[in-house]
This record gives sequence, C-alpha cells and structure tokens, in this order.
Amino acid sequence: MSTRDELLAVKGLGVNIAGATVLDGVSLAIRPGEALGLVGESGCGKSMTSLAILGLLPRGAKVTSGSVTLRGEELLGAGEDALCRVRGGAIGMIFQEPGACLDPVMRIGRQIGESLEIHRGLKGAAQDAELRKLLAEVGLTDAERVLRAYPHELSGGMQQRAMIAMALAGEPVVLIADEPTTALDARIASQILDLLDRLRRERGLALLLISHDLAVIGGRCDRVMVMYAGRLVEAAPAERIFSEARHPYTAALIEASPGIAGVAPKSALRDIPGQLPAPGSVMEGCAFAPRCSLARPACSTRVPRWSALADRGNERGVRCLQYEEGW
Repeated sequence: MSTRDELLAVKGLGVNIAGATVLDGVSLAIRPGEALGLVGESGCGKSMTSLAILGLLPRGAKVTSGSVTLRGEELLGAGEDALCRVRGGAIGMIFQEPGACLDPVMRIGRQIGESLEIHRGLKGAAQDAELRKLLAEVGLTDAERVLRAYPHELSGGMQQRAMIAMALAGEPVVLIADEPTTALDARIASQILDLLDRLRRERGLALLLISHDLAVIGGRCDRVMVMYAGRLVEAAPAERIFSEARHPYTAALIEASPGIAGVAPKSALRDIPGQLPAPGSVMEGCAFAPRCSLARPACSTRVPRWSALADRGNERGVRCLQYEEGW
C-alpha cells in the first residue's frame, strides 16, 4: 500500500498502563472505501487501539511510541480542541453498547442534532431536514417517533441505528465500529453489518471493523488483521486469511468460529486451549506459545519479529518464528 493511498495510518503504536505494555508496535492503515477487520479474543488490545487513535485512552494509559495520522496529519500529541473536531467529525465511532453510550435523559433527535450543530453548524430547519435524512439512511423510517424518543424507548437494533446516524452526522471519512453487534440477536446483527457495508460503499468511507468473532468479519472486509496480547500477529486479504491462515492463532480462531462466510462448515468446533495472558503481562518469547500446538523450545525464549510474506502480490505478514527459521 502506498502511503499516498492511506487515509488513516497507525505506525508502531505502543501504549503502557501503570508501566505495563498493553499495545506493542501496532501498525495498520486503511484506504478510502476499504473495510479492514481487526480480530482477536477479548483482551487482545483491539478496543485499546481504537481509543488510542481517538485520543480517548483511560486514565493512567500513556502512548509510548508510534504515530497516528489522518490524511497525513499527526493526531498523537494534538491538542484537545483539534481532537474534538476529529472525534465525531472526520472519524465517526460506533460502540458495542448503544444503550450505555446514548444519553438516557436526552431525546434521540437532540443527541444527533448536537453533533450536526457542533461539526457542521446546522440549526433549525436545516438541522431538522438533515436529521430526517440521516434516519432514513440508517433505516429508521418512523422519524417522528424516533426523534422524540428516549433511548430506552427504542429496541437494541434501533438504538444502534441511531448511534450510526450520530456517527455519520459529522460527515466522517473514517468509521470505527467496535464490536457493533455484540448486544444484538443474530438477525438484527446481520442487518447492522449489511448497513455498515452499504454506507461504506456509498459514502466511500474507510471502515475499521473490530470484532472477537471471525464470522462477523468473514465476507465483509477487504483485509483482516489478527491481534493477540497487544501485538498484531497476522495480516492478509480476507479471502486469503480464511483459506490459508499462516499464524497458529489465526488457524485456532477459525477452528473455533462457526459459520464463516466462504469457509466450508466444520463438523465440530475446537476450543483454543489455555487462556489469553492478562493485559500487560511480562512474558518471554511468543505470547501464544503456551497455547500453540506447533510451539518449539525457542518459542518460549524468543520474541518473533514481523515477517513480510510473498503471496501472489498480496500484502501479507505474520509474526511467528516458523517463518524466521523456515520450519
């Protein structure tokens, strides 16, 4: 990927909390109109990556290295005023629990309207017209009822659609969706994912779709990056990573995931043995080694480097000693 094509670029991002490393050298980039999936078990650092991009790290967390650029402009170290213009403006954010993120004592129309006023200066009739346009775009057809409703008066799927409308209000160029379907049943979750895919294509958005579930990512992303214990361990085009996983962790995730688009159904699912190390744990060697069926003695003492892979012209990489040693 040429750097001129990158809309959002994260390079060598490191984050510590109370002196413990929770993100280590994370790098990713997204082009306009592209969907990038970021996957891994809960606790791998996916949400921490999105919070670092937006400058919303929790108290005690500190960026120790790296760069985050949007259209070539550095966000790390930017002032709060500049970041406030980016959040909800150039970068829209969709969280996994809309009921917890929407203000329970503010009507939906007012909440989305505030974003329209802050980021686009729309008031009065112009704001009302744009509100109705946004609701229709996300599939909320009963605008009168939705605009007057409080969050608790809407279903979970309607709340998430309202959250998506709010994320779109600032006319973003990047949309980050962090586990956007976790709280929804399968039918509604599929509708929300279809909506995000349509909006991405129609608006030319760069979409970062974060999930612990490979079935969510399968068939909906152009590229996939797999994260484990705060590090990226594999990156590849989506159609290649599911058919030819290179990292043992990626292969284990696929074996544990039902219903991945484009992957032949399995007769039985296989759990990944062991547990993910606690965030910030100090470990020698590869963090996945204690759970890996292919691990060798060197895996417990040597930290694997990122290896670029030649793969039919595709952009592929993996962090595993077998590609350094030629096992």
